[in-house]
Amino acid sequence: ADAAPRLDGSGRSARVPTMPPRTLLKKSAAKKPAPAAAVRDDLVAPPVFARILPKNVGGHRDDGKAVAKRLKSWSEEKDDARVTLSDGHGETHYTFPTRVFGPDASQEELFNEVAGPLLERFLHPSDPQSAFLFAYGQTGTGKTHTIMGPEESWDEVRHSKWGLFPRIVDAVLTTMRGRDASHAFSCTLSAVEFYFCQGFDLLDDHAQVDVRDGDLLGRKQVEVKTLADVLKVLAAVREHRTTASTKMNPALKAAGGKEKDNKTHGGSSRSHCVLHCILRIVDRCTRDVKTVSFGTMDLAGAERPKSNDNGFASVMDAVLTYWRDPSQVRPCAQAAIINMELAALRSSVVQAAEAHRRGRRVGAPTQLGTAAVNYMTDVFAGRCHVANIVTLSQAPKCGWETWFACTYAEDVAKLRMPDDLRSAKGKNIGKWNMQCAAMNESAKAALERTPPKGHPSSKFYMRRKVEARHWAQEAKIVAALAAKVAPGAEA
Repeated sequence: ADAAPRLDGSGRSARVPTMPPRTLLKKSAAKKPAPAAAVRDDLVAPPVFARILPKNVGGHRDDGKAVAKRLKSWSEEKDDARVTLSDGHGETHYTFPTRVFGPDASQEELFNEVAGPLLERFLHPSDPQSAFLFAYGQTGTGKTHTIMGPEESWDEVRHSKWGLFPRIVDAVLTTMRGRDASHAFSCTLSAVEFYFCQGFDLLDDHAQVDVRDGDLLGRKQVEVKTLADVLKVLAAVREHRTTASTKMNPALKAAGGKEKDNKTHGGSSRSHCVLHCILRIVDRCTRDVKTVSFGTMDLAGAERPKSNDNGFASVMDAVLTYWRDPSQVRPCAQAAIINMELAALRSSVVQAAEAHRRGRRVGAPTQLGTAAVNYMTDVFAGRCHVANIVTLSQAPKCGWETWFACTYAEDVAKLRMPDDLRSAKGKNIGKWNMQCAAMNESAKAALERTPPKGHPSSKFYMRRKVEARHWAQEAKIVAALAAKVAPGAEA
């Protein structure tokens, strides 16, 4: 019924609302709360290792003003591994490390302890599984040294200071050659840097790479058959990766050396760099192919702008400067993006741990996530074995960065992931070869009918260009592998 008319204060008629029907006043039945997801108790933790930088290396010297926190001591005992920091309130013992490697630890020792267990899973004869190893720490504390080795090691096969990645590839080639009678294989390497929220191919003139479902779509894959081939890939990474001289990691040029050759130190890495060893294995009897990858990631160094005399730049200022003219980007702008991505990555670790615990799917950000964060979030989904190395400085002026690295590592150590998603699924090599060829033709046709600009479909041009590049490579690699196990082919 309409409300009864009345006069308001202005003399105009107004309507007085009546009560709604009684049926609308009834309280709706309370919804039953959704049943809580079962908490999983079958999850495994990734091993987290700590490596201590020697004293007075690069910018990490015992000069400058000491800060409130500092690295006081550490224990390298396997049964009592810990790192101890001190401040005005006393000592804090961090027990996250699976193992602590002191300043005198060799590259070989790290390889055996850190990469060895991952390689056992990666090279399993019947059930190969993917693996991923990443290094985190302050600028100049030895992440690149650990993953790739110092510059002096890049010119010599099996150099005593070779980093973890070339040693991993060496082990893969040696092991798979020993199985040649029963298995054919293809070993390819790729190198991508994440710089200013995007992925770029270090082996293909910085061509853009897309992150989709945990894969780096469009990256160039270089087949390696000898260790000399590995050195060539490392040289390309060295030449094209974005670096800059900073206070904590200054560039050093040797006499007679050229910029970015193996006689010089390029300074601080200003991008996150991921190196992949992709292994495709075909059983000669069943003709099934399995594809696994061993990734190593050298994260750009975390730092306070003040510690590097970088000044200040907001993330928005950094992005706008990069869009206007990439050559005008200063180290402080690079640091702003690096710290933003590292903070987002830490959040991804915490969220992935909770999602796994609740039995929920781990998903990468769909809108605001950068390429690096999306890629790493997919790594934490549980599809591969994961290990982390955190590098720590002894310099008294770097105590805050050392403390932050320890708290970061604590969060990684709390990560729990399922171990039942890691086995590679086999595919018939003949069928996969035909599917790759068909996908290659389809991607090529889609790119050909998409104009670069001036058409509504042009917004898909870069995406389709990446897809065409990806499937052209995949078809070529799989076709060569299929030929190795074709009837009449020599083992």
